[in-house]
Amino acid sequence: MKKHAKVLHARGRRLGGRTPLLCMPLVARTRERVLAAATRAVAQKPDLIEWRVDFFERIGDAGAVIETAQELRRVADETPVIFTCRSVKEGGEPIPIGEDKVADLHAAVSASRLADFIDFELENDPAHVRCVRETTRAHDIGLIISYHNFSYTPGLDFLVSRFLEAERHGADLALVCVMPRDRMDLLTLLAATEQADDKTQIPLVSMSLGPLGSVTRMVGGLFGSVLSYVVGETASAPGQIPIGDAVAVGDIIRRAAGGELF
Repeated sequence: MKKHAKVLHARGRRLGGRTPLLCMPLVARTRERVLAAATRAVAQKPDLIEWRVDFFERIGDAGAVIETAQELRRVADETPVIFTCRSVKEGGEPIPIGEDKVADLHAAVSASRLADFIDFELENDPAHVRCVRETTRAHDIGLIISYHNFSYTPGLDFLVSRFLEAERHGADLALVCVMPRDRMDLLTLLAATEQADDKTQIPLVSMSLGPLGSVTRMVGGLFGSVLSYVVGETASAPGQIPIGDAVAVGDIIRRAAGGELF
C-alpha cells in the first residue's frame, strides 16, 4: 500500500497511517444536546468526532456557534474535532444562512482554532473554497474538501477526478461519498479510491451510502480510505454502522491480513 507523502496528525492520531480511523458525528440541535452527545461519544472512544453544525438550531448566530464550539472543545479533550456544515444538496439540513455566511462561519471557526479539521464542499463557489483554504492554512487547521452525491454513483474516471480536484484546491484530505444503485457501484467507488490513492499525495476518504454501501465503510481501508464515519447514537448519513461493529470488523481484517494491508 502506498505511503502518503502527507500524513495528518491531530492530537496523537494519524490520518493516513496504517490503520483507518473512526469518526463519530454529533447531530444535536441545541447547545445542551450537542455537549451531552459529545460526552457520550467521547466515552465510546472514537478516533475523532464531527460536529454537524447544519443540525444546530442557532447556526445563524456565529457567537452561539463559537461559544458551543468552545464548550465542545472542552468536552472533547484530546479527541480531534471536525467542523462540518453540510449543504442540503449534499445531504445536509436546511439552514437559514446563505453561502457567504457559511464561508464566513468556517473562517471564524478556523480562526478560533477550536476545531482540528474543517470539512468544506468541493462544489462550493471556488472563491469561498480559496477563502476557507487560506484561513485554515493561516491557523494550522486541516482542510477536508468533500464531494457527495446522494442520487447515484458517477463513473470511475469522474470519481477519481473529484479526489484530484480536491487536492488541486489545497485539501489536506479529500473525501468522496456516493449513493450506490447496485453492487457494481460499490466496486466502482473502491476502484476509484485505489486509483486516486496512487495519483494523490494526500490521504483519502471514500464511502458508499445506505445499507448496500455499508460494506465500503468496513473494507475501504484496503483500498486507500483512511477514515470511516460510525454511529454513536444517531447517524448523520445512511449506512453508518455502530462503532463497536466497526472496531470488530477492523480487528478481524487486520488479523486475517497479518497487519500487512494497512
